Amino acid sequence: MTQPLKHVALMMLIPALTALCLAPLDVSAWVAPPWIDKIALVVMEQKNLSKSGNFEPYFKQLETVSEAAVKGEYNGKRKGMNRFLEMLETKEGGISADAAHKIFAAVVKSAPYAVLLPLKSEDKLDPEEKALVERMKRFAAAMKDQDERAALSF
Repeated sequence: MTQPLKHVALMMLIPALTALCLAPLDVSAWVAPPWIDKIALVVMEQKNLSKSGNFEPYFKQLETVSEAAVKGEYNGKRKGMNRFLEMLETKEGGISADAAHKIFAAVVKSAPYAVLLPLKSEDKLDPEEKALVERMKRFAAAMKDQDERAALSF
């Protein structure tokens, strides 16, 4: 391994080991879905790679979503993820657009679609659900534009 790659691997290993040490001994006390952990790891990665921005609000919001998931509160998960996506869209905490897009991509790949998008026709959505759908469409379009510009730059 090259020296920079070793450094990045070590920087990712330290938080993981810390999290293992702080984990509760009674596993049944905290059984969050694995998709939340996947998103949290990407947020941690972006935090470690970023030179600026406050990622703590994102961790707190994921904790809220995780608590709702543990309690089995479907609406809590949905509202929590809606807020998380809103934070990404506005780049809350001063995070970079690149970090927000990478975290968003992880959310889309990891989170169940039922949590992200309502499973009914658009004409039957309430205002909050419509806002979520529009947010997903805008963010996906922004990512597509960024990817196309990146492809044209080569």
